[in-house]
Amino acid sequence: MKRLVGPVLGLLLAQVCCVRGVDVKQSPPALSLQEGASSTLWCNFSTTVNNVQWYRQYRNGSLVHLFFISSGTKWNGRLNATTVTKERRSSLYISSAQITDSATYFCAGESAQKLVFGRGTTLKVNLNIKNPDPAVYQLKGPKSNNISVCLYTDFQMNTTKDSEPAVFSLSRTVFNSNTTVLDMGALGSKSNGLVAWSKSTDFECQSTFQQEFYPNSGISCDAKLVEKSFETDMNLNLQNLSVMGFRIILLKMVGFNLLMTLRLWSS
Repeated sequence: MKRLVGPVLGLLLAQVCCVRGVDVKQSPPALSLQEGASSTLWCNFSTTVNNVQWYRQYRNGSLVHLFFISSGTKWNGRLNATTVTKERRSSLYISSAQITDSATYFCAGESAQKLVFGRGTTLKVNLNIKNPDPAVYQLKGPKSNNISVCLYTDFQMNTTKDSEPAVFSLSRTVFNSNTTVLDMGALGSKSNGLVAWSKSTDFECQSTFQQEFYPNSGISCDAKLVEKSFETDMNLNLQNLSVMGFRIILLKMVGFNLLMTLRLWSS
């Protein structure tokens, strides 16, 4: 009996070491792409794994399964995953990157019936603006002349630096939101947008966004200040009037039916 204890313990320790020894390394840790570009995410394993699985996770979202692949190549729309078992590696190719591809991508290898995950690759896809025309809008309160917020639009992100455009040299008293992609469906175009505000009474949009910044083309652009008031959309006004008209007709029909019903009851 004592002779069996040693081999059994050795076998268990070997299995534990094998499980713990699986190291999953993903590269690059972070990647910034221009919209329409393509790139490859890599995943390497320290030991041979039975199969590889790829997942995508949006910010504050759950894991979404993309691929289950033992070897070879599989396709899923603009994505394809390739696993080379002998070389202990797998790759995820993203073709014609879109804004919706911005997420964190994880690969996991199965070893000893357990999934071992890598640390993930965070992908950020920046909007491709061919002719950037930066502008700053002053948004003032209706009952105050003080500037409430500043809206900065139509700027090109700097893909060489994973940060905001160089135009923003904001002080500690100035707060700004994260860059957001504005999808203007009616115009068939998209643009980058950012909002900045401050509790300071001497906060001015023009002085805050006065500096130059350089897009990927290398041509300098000056942000122009726009102070004119916003105009409502003509199509939106027409739709609102149509809805109001239908509501009036509906009320008239209900009133007429009610009146006829009362007359029938009274007779």
